[in-house]
Amino acid sequence: MSISRHRRRLLILALALIVFFVAYSYIYRSFIDTDKYLQVAWEHTGRDPHVLNWREPAVQVIFRDGRILVHMIYHTDQDREIGPYSFYIDPFKMAVVAEDPRQPIGN
Repeated sequence: MSISRHRRRLLILALALIVFFVAYSYIYRSFIDTDKYLQVAWEHTGRDPHVLNWREPAVQVIFRDGRILVHMIYHTDQDREIGPYSFYIDPFKMAVVAEDPRQPIGN
C-alpha cells in the first residue's frame, strides 16, 4: 500500500509540474514575449527609418488609466527637432492604446 501511495503522489506531482510548465509557457508566449511588443511598436511608427533603437527601446511596465500598460520610447535622429516616439501598449490586446505627443528634447 505504501509504495502505491508514493507512486500516486509522484504521479500527481509530475502532472502538476507539467500543467504548471505548459501554463507558464502559454503566458510567456502571450504576454511576456518582448519581440511581440517590439513588432507592435515598430509597425506603429510605420517602420520609420529615423528610429535609432527599435530593437532596444526604453521600456517600463506601468499602471495607467486603470490598466497595466507597457510604455516604450523610441529615440530617433530627429529627437532635437520633433522628439522621440512614446507608445503605450496593452499587453492583452497587443496594440498601441495611447501615444504621447512628440516633443523636442535638448538643444
